[in-house]
Amino acid sequence: MAEVIDNVAVALGSENIGFALPVNLVSSIVDSVNKTGRIVRPLLGVRYVQITPVVQERNSLPVDYGVLISRGEEESDLAIIPGSAADKAGLQEGDIILEIDGVRLIEETSLASIIRKKKVGDTITLTLLRADQERVVSVSLEEAPQ
Repeated sequence: MAEVIDNVAVALGSENIGFALPVNLVSSIVDSVNKTGRIVRPLLGVRYVQITPVVQERNSLPVDYGVLISRGEEESDLAIIPGSAADKAGLQEGDIILEIDGVRLIEETSLASIIRKKKVGDTITLTLLRADQERVVSVSLEEAPQ
């Protein structure tokens, strides 16, 4: 599924370098600023890595899609943001989020792209894998810090 691109910028004097923003992203930002005077974005509150064949093999994962909740390289790079929606819903480091609202998390339907389309306060349903058992968890998205 392709997103409609409406806003394009090209750097003058460059060698055909440019970028484009999906119109639905720009529209949600404009709506947010008009309503609140600032950009309000939804937040789940997890650090993750997209499962690829390499990630699956290196971590001996039982699935070839989804996202693995994992901490970053620095000690302060926690897998779950304390007090976040994910924390309140009981998500844990090592969980694999397989689906959001029934949509399988693959490269074309990434966690970030799905969350970006939601609003603060929306409740999403996550299908996740923990210790080889599937679980379904409801999470109410919160506002990302400014």
